[in-house]
Amino acid sequence: MPFTIQALNENNTVNIAQLSMVLNPITPIFTEADWSGGSSAVGVINVANTSPVDFAFFVSADWYAGGGDTIQNARLLAERLNIEVIGDPGGANVLIYDGSLAGLIQQPPGGYVLGAGQDVNVQFTLSLPDANATDLIQGMSIEFDLVFVAVEA
Repeated sequence: MPFTIQALNENNTVNIAQLSMVLNPITPIFTEADWSGGSSAVGVINVANTSPVDFAFFVSADWYAGGGDTIQNARLLAERLNIEVIGDPGGANVLIYDGSLAGLIQQPPGGYVLGAGQDVNVQFTLSLPDANATDLIQGMSIEFDLVFVAVEA
């Protein structure tokens, strides 16, 4: 019978980091009415990483019918509204997304990396291009939330 030995390495610990993201403002950045072709509006949200580790964030638009309108009309309008999303406007000017409001889903594809303790302004430019402002969308209404999700980088 072979000899065996057992030794004990005790009290190993692992502390898991907790991600923490702060958005400012948390109030709506768009409250537009009576839009026509060529209308646009700009809003800025500051994203702060208050975590002890780096994270990558993604942004999406969660849209729905507004003002008693139908979801079908909201879908038409979401396809016709354009939204451009820029990280660090006036600085690095990182293009996060430029396309229809309906397509703003988990952008940018690889995430926007933000170091521990860092923050960045994210600029949203919402517009209704002239070519998309047809009789079909007259009187339609949409509401949307801008959703930010962070994952450890």
